[in-house]
Amino acid sequence: MNTYRETNDMTLGKAMGRIDQAAEEKLTKLDLSKLGLKKLPPEIAKCTHLTRLVLYSNQITEIPDYIGQLSNLRELDLNTNQITSIPEVLGQLSNLTELDLYSNQIISIPETLGQLSNLTRLYLGRNRITSIPEALGQLSNLTRIDLGRNRITSIPEALGQLSNLTALDLSENQITSIPEGLGQLSNLTALCLSRNRITSIPEALGQLSNLTALNLSENQITSIPEALGQLSNLTSLNLSENQITSIPEALGQLSNLISFDLNENQITFVPKTLRDVKSLQTLDLGGNPLSILTSSAAQLEQNLKALKTSLSGIKTFIKKRIDKY
Repeated sequence: MNTYRETNDMTLGKAMGRIDQAAEEKLTKLDLSKLGLKKLPPEIAKCTHLTRLVLYSNQITEIPDYIGQLSNLRELDLNTNQITSIPEVLGQLSNLTELDLYSNQIISIPETLGQLSNLTRLYLGRNRITSIPEALGQLSNLTRIDLGRNRITSIPEALGQLSNLTALDLSENQITSIPEGLGQLSNLTALCLSRNRITSIPEALGQLSNLTALNLSENQITSIPEALGQLSNLTSLNLSENQITSIPEALGQLSNLISFDLNENQITFVPKTLRDVKSLQTLDLGGNPLSILTSSAAQLEQNLKALKTSLSGIKTFIKKRIDKY
């Protein structure tokens, strides 16, 4: 017990030393990571010149209200702690550009986060969040959102207002549908919605002209809309482990597609148009009930660095490498 108390006192003493130094020398960056802190000392409020505060990998359970006094803060890192809620006062940090609360125990997002008008990066993955407030749609400068590995059941239409968003991760949640509004995210380059409960892909996703990576693996999707053929900048498309029965011919228009994963679906036929995708290097059709090797699939071999096809019934497997990585 005494050893534990001594260790606690040592880490707190180390933290206080750094805080005092930051206050006296008017430092702009303070790193208090990996110190085993259970709470943020109130003396932190004296560090008014701070623009970056790093507190990752501690044992902090709550964000104190006095953090609102750090008005110059631009980056706040509380990754990997034990925080259960986000205080309303965080919405007062108007200069904040990056907020990292990944891997905590947060249940909800307060509406006041919608006041962080300068925020560009928001990391809330691996928490216990059940819903996304409409107010997040007000964060017009956001470029990246990570809300993966939560318990979210729906995506608000308001997220379609985030015109500067380039990356959106909502993987490993309980989402059942994709709102049409996401089609308005004209700058989006990466969209990950894997491991959810999504049953269909809206035609509106075909409007995401800058999208390069789309991951909808491990859902309950039964069909691919023709509109996905409009995604001319797409390089990676992962639709593995769904219930898809056919590949639309329009996907032959994906002139920049490099990797296409359709592993573990219900596909029986490969359209000839896929052989027109000269950029394609990897096509995975393993675990599909293809009854015969179609001529189109055979011709695709010429363009691919790796072609894997698992054929139910006749147990045919094709694998060809044109050059080594």
